[in-house]
Amino acid sequence: MNGPDLLILTQWFPPEHAPIGHMLSELAQYMQNQGRQVEVVTGFPNHPGGVVIPPYKKRWLLRETLFGIPVTRLWLFTSPKRSFLTRALNFLSFVARTTIYLLFCKRPTVVFAVLQPLPLGFTLVLLSKIRGFKVIFNVQDLHPDVMIELGLIKNTVVKRMLLGIERFAYRNSDALSVICKGFDAHVRSRGARGSVAIIPNWIDVDEIKPAKPAGTLLATAHIPADAKVVLYAGTLGHVSGAVVTLRAARLARQRSDVFWLIVGEGPVLPQLLEQAKAEGLNQVRFLPFQPRAMLAELQNSATVSMVTLLPGKGLFSVPSKVLGYMAAGKPVVASVDADSETARLVRVSNCGKVVSAGDELQLWQALESYLDNPSEASVAGQQGRLYLEGHFSRQVVCKQYSQFFNQFLDSSEIAP
Repeated sequence: MNGPDLLILTQWFPPEHAPIGHMLSELAQYMQNQGRQVEVVTGFPNHPGGVVIPPYKKRWLLRETLFGIPVTRLWLFTSPKRSFLTRALNFLSFVARTTIYLLFCKRPTVVFAVLQPLPLGFTLVLLSKIRGFKVIFNVQDLHPDVMIELGLIKNTVVKRMLLGIERFAYRNSDALSVICKGFDAHVRSRGARGSVAIIPNWIDVDEIKPAKPAGTLLATAHIPADAKVVLYAGTLGHVSGAVVTLRAARLARQRSDVFWLIVGEGPVLPQLLEQAKAEGLNQVRFLPFQPRAMLAELQNSATVSMVTLLPGKGLFSVPSKVLGYMAAGKPVVASVDADSETARLVRVSNCGKVVSAGDELQLWQALESYLDNPSEASVAGQQGRLYLEGHFSRQVVCKQYSQFFNQFLDSSEIAP
């Protein structure tokens, strides 16, 4: 018996604060509005703390409707202890549960899956052969390369196994969607045989608009209403290079009018908290991820926004935070490699300045130039907003996905 036209498989989905989850919820709604039957299969929300978010309680399977979309939640291992083992168990339990589910559920026409955890690249291809559905992988990050480059995976056998799974997924899927040209080159170099579409991530330009902030968030962070605010908002991951933010803040000690607001969570956060306290960086403020209803105020609380990546890691990550900055019409300073996708975006949109990754002096000088020149900052922010509306709006990008999916949804090659 046939199931949905499009089954979207993702480990992260609202009410989790992961940007990919919110984007996929919007994509599901868009496709359903186009007349397609859609189902989302995900886990129980626990990102980023590893604790299931109330009122949810883990069960073997839960069916619900969110945003008008049928959502199936599957049991998975969760733990508030953030270690390599608990993370691996979390990923592998999701792979195991989705495998069981897809073996016995009503057969979808197309499965669209974020290629993370990486073992999905093996199980979904095999399931597609057994069940007769098409499988399209969405490549948001270049795993396992990033983990290997960071030294988080050292075992030679494990490296070879994960690289083998990556190549297997690229070569045997029906199609791939990647978020930038650099990723396109990467998947092709690893043997991608099917159709590869470059479709960027997006943001709802109607949800976040340039506006005067209410001041609630700044008050929560104990930042004066008239302060100049440098904002970093997003995941504090291993490749983020966010420690350069504190080094730049150290250079700005004499600027009593400048406050640094770091909003986010991730494995680098404990290091940043400890360092800020040890060095007495009293004008650096930290807040956890904010509710979705606060995103517009969060982005508009900035005078200037920044994005950072470790040197040499620009190929592995395209931070979605940049789109939020642009939506609010804020100038962006990017501490990233000059040839990275992030740098290309900042340059082509004229939304800000690119400085060398990891160079705190260049970072502070670029930030200060915007802090002290409101007209220059305003022009950069306006240009970023205009570029975003034309290239990265929800409507524009979801239409690209719809056209991409329709090649497979309208195909008559699906087995009877």
